[in-house]
Amino acid sequence: MNLARTLAAVCLLAGCVPAMQIGTPDPQRPFVGSWKGKGSQSDQKGEWSITASISGGAVGAVVGTIAYPSLSCGGDLVLRRVTEDSIEVRERITHGDCIDGILTLGARPGGWLDYRWRTEDGSVTARGQLEPAGS
Repeated sequence: MNLARTLAAVCLLAGCVPAMQIGTPDPQRPFVGSWKGKGSQSDQKGEWSITASISGGAVGAVVGTIAYPSLSCGGDLVLRRVTEDSIEVRERITHGDCIDGILTLGARPGGWLDYRWRTEDGSVTARGQLEPAGS
């Protein structure tokens, strides 16, 4: 049994799981919700629309969806890493002609997100800004 499983088993038996969760900051919290905005790509002119929904979850799991309504494409967001001020996801396109990439969203003062997208090799990039969809 690995160390993490052993500790989890001990804590479950000792009743300490709820205490471990109290006061634990959730770095995904600023990113959870529905978002909308505009973006532009390094190899094209013009802007396109973005909508995203992020629910949170574990590294390697689908934590949300993204759509580009004006480009008629979209897909899933798979969590790669999260810090207190940014989240990095693999964008896995499931419909339309857009391409997969790596998306980094940065939390900014005022409640908006900085949108930075790139292909795996970094040959194409995109920038944008997202605001809460209720705005």
